[in-house]
Amino acid sequence: MGRTRTLVLDGALGFGIVAIVEERGDAPICIAEDYQYERPILQRINNLIPDQVERSAITGVVIGTGPGSYSGVRVAASAAVGIATALALPLRESASDQALLLAVQRPFSIALGTRESLEVNEVGMIIVNRDAASPHISQEESRGRVACALVQTAGRRVEHVTLRYPAPARGSEA
Repeated sequence: MGRTRTLVLDGALGFGIVAIVEERGDAPICIAEDYQYERPILQRINNLIPDQVERSAITGVVIGTGPGSYSGVRVAASAAVGIATALALPLRESASDQALLLAVQRPFSIALGTRESLEVNEVGMIIVNRDAASPHISQEESRGRVACALVQTAGRRVEHVTLRYPAPARGSEA
């Protein structure tokens, strides 16, 4: 069986994960990742797959569906859906919190604005005050391992992306 080469996108951490993961049997390996976090996500994707030859080597797209940064998750999901549609590639989803926990092997938090964080551990997740939260995942800590974990935890092919948010939108409680 040939190797699969997956474009992986996730915006849950605020800085986007943009990587290419090759699946070799049971062991996904991150073969390329764009670390230029200050650049727009589409520019970063273009850095990894700049031409038709590179694009044709991609066999699928995996998107981290959150929870996490509201804007980051939405931007990454939009890019993933657009790329999968344009290149006629299968699209798979992965829960960002579960993949991140698998990758870093410790409790962590994701900033949710200026006052709150999403605390994630083996038991689940809860919204806490920022001053009581576990350390965030750093950009250096996330490299490669998170992209591989997103591929490992991705489900079957989907037609529509279902984003996960830690709490209902304000005003929707009624």
